[in-house]
Amino acid sequence: MNLQSMGRLLVNISNDFFHKDYYPSSDLKSYHLKYWLTFIVNIYLKVYHKVEVVGANNIPKSGNAVIASNHMSHLDGIIINSITAFHTRRKINFLAAEDVYNKNFLFRFLCNLANCIPVKRATSDRVALLKVIKLLKKGNLVGLFPEGQRSRDGKIGEAKLGVAIMALKSGAPIIPLAISGTFEAFPRKTKFIRPVKVTMKFGAPLKYDVEKKPSKERINFVKDEIMDNIQELYSDIN
Repeated sequence: MNLQSMGRLLVNISNDFFHKDYYPSSDLKSYHLKYWLTFIVNIYLKVYHKVEVVGANNIPKSGNAVIASNHMSHLDGIIINSITAFHTRRKINFLAAEDVYNKNFLFRFLCNLANCIPVKRATSDRVALLKVIKLLKKGNLVGLFPEGQRSRDGKIGEAKLGVAIMALKSGAPIIPLAISGTFEAFPRKTKFIRPVKVTMKFGAPLKYDVEKKPSKERINFVKDEIMDNIQELYSDIN
């Protein structure tokens, strides 16, 4: 990328981001910091990873929704947060494993900046689940990784039940998302991020009626349907 191309890129991103009402008034305290961090991250993604986004129009610009993505790398959450903000002017509340949230000061700072909700890995975290359902009922956008952990081999794993329970308890649409390239860019036990192209594909919303007491069979059916959609999207971009 030459200097002229870089200049055009900076102008385009600046024009997209620098609007006074980019974040809602409730976020004014962290407005400038989030503004600049999102701006910087998007430059990094466009230049270093040449991120390609397909189907971003499936993310609602208002109202509740859950973005459910496969999980390949620690880069996933950062990329999804930034891309969602870029395309919708909305913040996203992301579920993060409690051990990652408490890993060190930097991780905690980044998680708080990204409006993360810490969740216990090994148990059914009822408190976090209720908090998420409450956020959804207020019209918020939530992001999560149904698998509950990063891939060890670059393949999509089995999902946990949380995403299905959220869908059935809140009635919020589920936006399936497949992300490819982040495993190669930043796999487990790697210290340096590689300049690998990243592709994302958002699918059409999946909608479910609210059920107060869904059966185990129903929960498993919804969970599998969501993961089948993510797998299909992943196959489309690989």
